[in-house]
Amino acid sequence: MITTLSNGKKVGNFSSPHEFVFTDGTVLPAVSNALAEKLKVKFNETKLGDGDIELSFSLSKEINKDIYKWMELYESKQVNVVFCPLPMITAMKQSTWFGKDFLKNSPFRSIRIEDRIKKLVSIDKQCL
Repeated sequence: MITTLSNGKKVGNFSSPHEFVFTDGTVLPAVSNALAEKLKVKFNETKLGDGDIELSFSLSKEINKDIYKWMELYESKQVNVVFCPLPMITAMKQSTWFGKDFLKNSPFRSIRIEDRIKKLVSIDKQCL
């Protein structure tokens, strides 16, 4: 689903099972639980000892397929920003599957919370 914010920005929800409420009151609906489960990032744990772990993230084939679907919407100007979880953004940055500047030239971003108490998402800023 794509929603238009009051500033004209068209935003999409890649895989969050939670809705996003923006500072202008616009609501971007959640995706279904089934889709959220299908598009979750792989968490890779390396045990360091004494309960400590180091995390890295990787993308599934299903995520890669949906990335291309969203890129088609972006290239046809149907969406400006597609909100992804921060671990997915991190995995995209580290992936050799995509080019070095892929994220800069794509719609994929993470939300920027403006109000932690009210859980309001910025309409003007997003994270790379």
